[in-house]
Amino acid sequence: QGSGPILHDTPIPRSVPRRTHETMDLVDLEQGLRLTASGGHVLNCSELMGLQAALTLLKSQEKVQSIYFWGKIFGTSADYFIAYSMKEKAGSDFPEKAFYYAGEDFEFKTVPTISQETAENIIQLKLTQPFEGVPGASIELEEGQQGVKLLEAERLAQVLLEIDFDTAVAPKGAHALNESNMILPNLDFKGLPASEATALSKYVHFRPPASVVALRAAARTDTEFFAHFLDALEGDLPKGCWAVRQDPSANVVMLKSLNWPGYIAYHVPGTPKFGGMYFGYAQKNRDLPFMI
Repeated sequence: QGSGPILHDTPIPRSVPRRTHETMDLVDLEQGLRLTASGGHVLNCSELMGLQAALTLLKSQEKVQSIYFWGKIFGTSADYFIAYSMKEKAGSDFPEKAFYYAGEDFEFKTVPTISQETAENIIQLKLTQPFEGVPGASIELEEGQQGVKLLEAERLAQVLLEIDFDTAVAPKGAHALNESNMILPNLDFKGLPASEATALSKYVHFRPPASVVALRAAARTDTEFFAHFLDALEGDLPKGCWAVRQDPSANVVMLKSLNWPGYIAYHVPGTPKFGGMYFGYAQKNRDLPFMI
């Protein structure tokens, strides 16, 4: 499974056989929801059935190998169901996520691509109000704020990128670099042993690396460093922003983000199963550095 909400897939050359656990079906979705239910949020039967049918249709429309459920962002009028696919990006060794959103009608639409300037404008506003749940609604600026007209769909695009950058958890070793520096699922990954599964140092972010250590490792050619090409969670700030807990009864390890309350990643030790989901108002806990 992959590091997204249910599993995190990467493009695999036709010459590399796919493993059965990388396919997504209703069982995967239900299992992921069950394992992350400790966060206090689940989908009801109607939502689960509607989502499964919608994701199947979206996969066919987008002509992709897999579609993944990312989570649910709560709004004052309506909620957003979020999904994504993995697509090859020209000129990059790292696959790119394409995000989709839907309301209660489960009719998924592509999250708009925003420019760096638009993203910076949204970040500078430091918006605290919850989403409305209306993609075409204009963002209401708070008293004293100035800026260009922005739509809620653009804010959604920015916050999805921000949350995903800070989360997208995968066990270390679940992905590997080949000789061409392409990132692939590690077919030999059998899961972390129980003795290591609660160590934060054994988990990484499945996204293009940003730390100098990971970038240097990805640039090297000796295989010893190929295991260090992704940013480790233990380098995240502030220190203590991840809570790791093991549930012996379910044989699962859960990692909760304190930066983004509502995100939970899980891994079943001794198996290749891992994933994560986000349920929340898309509000970052910016007071966390003063709380730890």
